[in-house]
Amino acid sequence: MYTIQTGKFEKGTKEQQSAFINLFGCENIQYKFDFYFHWYNIVHEYGHCLCSHSNSDIIGLKQEFLVNDFAVNLWAYAGYEKELKALYKMLNEILERIKNPVPETLSFIDYYGQIWESDKIMEVPIYGYFQFKSVQMALEDRRNLKDIFREMGIKREIKECIFPYKEYVVSSEMATEVLCDIRMMLKKMNIEQPAVNIELVDDPSVHCVRYDVD
Repeated sequence: MYTIQTGKFEKGTKEQQSAFINLFGCENIQYKFDFYFHWYNIVHEYGHCLCSHSNSDIIGLKQEFLVNDFAVNLWAYAGYEKELKALYKMLNEILERIKNPVPETLSFIDYYGQIWESDKIMEVPIYGYFQFKSVQMALEDRRNLKDIFREMGIKREIKECIFPYKEYVVSSEMATEVLCDIRMMLKKMNIEQPAVNIELVDDPSVHCVRYDVD
């Protein structure tokens, strides 16, 4: 059993909210937070669940890049190019405004590889920059979805399917709906899936997968 925990901006303290305002900007902050974390990032986190369930050989930092490829290309497969373009525009605006923490002497991948298992990666500006930049990279470098599934450890034959497009009401409550729809689509594609729950929490900095042991 897996639990995706995802925080709610509106329930955070002023200090917690301030950290995300510094990342997203103050304009339409609630919408941007929910669009990123409760539309896009839910699929990213579910990618981690699938990697674990399928015993993928790709772990750690490399798995972060892999599940971004999964989330971007699965949404593209489902026909959500309009939303992906809006996400790309938002990320470009954010990355132009916020500070790049990567030293000039290091590449993006090398820097985050060095700090990946340290306390520094848990700082909101540091991890925020990593996530936004790596998602931007996935959006720019589209990959074959079957290749992504293979790297995730999914070895079943993938069935083609048509999944009906729908408009989501962007809010924290959307997270459960998104996960349900993605699971339904993957089921039609013949993907074996683990049991998973969504847990909305008050801390807006919490966005992770909890691996529950029975």
